[in-house]
Amino acid sequence: MEINVKKELLLEALNVASKVIPSSPSIATIGGILIEAKEKEVWITATNLETTVRIPVEAEVIKKGELLIPGKKFTSLIKQIDSEDLKLSLGENKANLQTENSNYSFLTMNYEEFPKLPKFSGITKFKIDSKLLKDMVEKTEFCIYPEEPRPHFRGGLLEIKENILKMVATDTKRLSVFSTPLEEKSENMRVLLPYKLLDFLPDILKKEGEIEIGIGKNQILFKLNGISIISQLLEGAEDFPDYERVIPEEDKLKIANIDRDKFLTTLKRIMVFTSERHNRIKLSFGNKRLMISVSSPEIGQAEEKMEIDYEGEEQDIAFNPDYLVEFLQQVDEEEIIFGFTDETKPVLMRPKDRKDYIYVAMPLKLE
Repeated sequence: MEINVKKELLLEALNVASKVIPSSPSIATIGGILIEAKEKEVWITATNLETTVRIPVEAEVIKKGELLIPGKKFTSLIKQIDSEDLKLSLGENKANLQTENSNYSFLTMNYEEFPKLPKFSGITKFKIDSKLLKDMVEKTEFCIYPEEPRPHFRGGLLEIKENILKMVATDTKRLSVFSTPLEEKSENMRVLLPYKLLDFLPDILKKEGEIEIGIGKNQILFKLNGISIISQLLEGAEDFPDYERVIPEEDKLKIANIDRDKFLTTLKRIMVFTSERHNRIKLSFGNKRLMISVSSPEIGQAEEKMEIDYEGEEQDIAFNPDYLVEFLQQVDEEEIIFGFTDETKPVLMRPKDRKDYIYVAMPLKLE
């Protein structure tokens, strides 16, 4: 095998592929990246047995062939190389990388021991804008707790119901839901996507275009600009909680309209006075104002007042500040609504001028 390739093009593919590779692979070959030179194209493949990604790279193919190379090490080297033009060839048990002023050789791995590419047979297929799907993933995945012992909470729910596509995530203490209508009619379904897949997807979805999604019995397929991702699905979609029941009815809530940027920056200052043992703040709502305070026996006290659009009854609510900050960091709009009934019931938050993104969080017990 021998190819000439631009560093930028190769590195773009390697950066994506290397994210799939586990840090401590159970099988040595899973730590490798498979590079295949076909007649007119080069393919980069990586897998962790649950998720497999295959990426085309534009390159000049001088000699066809394939090699399996340590993925993390090879990616790290390419990042450090200054030269733009690279030559990669296969010698006797070695992968040789040449630039104008340097030569590197990696011991190769047995590519025949690399896991075979999974075959996909889809049942449900639909298309969606890649940026929209990226937004759906990023605005929900932060609510997943990957170490949760119950499998149906270790991933994100992808659901189609009455031609509305939803991405849903919860760790039982908070919930995020992003909804969007599908242009083409699709049958109802619900599947659980692994957290590792959701954590990895945004890197692929940075590319503009329409992404094709295929859903099978135990697999999901994503195709965008020649890139293919096949992932196993988590079991337990049928056990995912009835999330719609925990979303408060907005017309029955006391509603405050809050400037997103001011709320976020104030919270970050107040959080300086929290600690791992005392990670709790108090929100005190009153006429046209919100008081945010914290009292920590380890650090000290802090209190700040904000002007807000609120004219309801006075109400104190205690919160884990991380639950507020992580939501606010996902919002681009200027204002959010903060809807509540009392200090013990779920709080609803969303961007003021849109209802496709909803966040629900449970308050803490007031001290």
